[in-house]
Amino acid sequence: MMPNTWFLLPDFTFTVDGPLRLGMVIPHWSKPTTVLATVGCGTASDIELPPQITIVEPNHAHSRSQSRSGGLSMWATFEGLASTSAGSDSGKNNNINYSEANHDIISFRDPLTPEMVAAIANLPAVRAQIDSGMFGKRPVYIVSGLRIATSSFTVTKERGSNFSMEAEASGPPAGTLPVEIGGKLRHERQKTVTDTYDTAPGIVFAYRLHAIRTRRAGLETELFSHKSAFLTGAGGETQEPLILVEATQDEIDEDIEEERLD
Repeated sequence: MMPNTWFLLPDFTFTVDGPLRLGMVIPHWSKPTTVLATVGCGTASDIELPPQITIVEPNHAHSRSQSRSGGLSMWATFEGLASTSAGSDSGKNNNINYSEANHDIISFRDPLTPEMVAAIANLPAVRAQIDSGMFGKRPVYIVSGLRIATSSFTVTKERGSNFSMEAEASGPPAGTLPVEIGGKLRHERQKTVTDTYDTAPGIVFAYRLHAIRTRRAGLETELFSHKSAFLTGAGGETQEPLILVEATQDEIDEDIEEERLD
């Protein structure tokens, strides 16, 4: 089954021959420019990775939206003589749209072998990151896929907010006639900001990761694990077996070190 979790870059200025490349090892899934090591063909490392393949996916268009709202209301009666009510409501929304573009997906042709994973984990900077956890071993992440937008596309960002407030009161008049008097007040405010720009062709649209980590407590199934893939200590002793797994949202949420990363 092909991995399907992609992470968007902070901006669309990374080119295919830039700092974000297949085989790059990073300490955190959200920090693609913080590099622990770069392995594979054309690097200083002697670790061999599988050959790369490119799949063409035309006519990609994407949109994302997020909204949040909240309200408050109050009502009170005073000795049966008067009543008051008040309420307010506020909300925010963020929308982003990417116009149609052709995508090239660059990935490894074959899975990483246990020997490759073990060699990556035992690089000094990578091993130091794994051993830096407060409650156990931290994972590291290897870039296993790049989604390249081969043609320019338009990015439209829209940010909006709204606020409304309403108050109402009623009660008997000051005179002797058997009628009620009352009043109602309402205030509304809305604000929308829209920004649009066109990207350059050949930029990295998103990246895909695999996590290299040690086995967690409990039974784990359908994960890469092999006795030849292990961390070695300073004296050469075997420490813990390694696991290679796609970096999905569920996988990240289960990391006990995740909330303590900057």
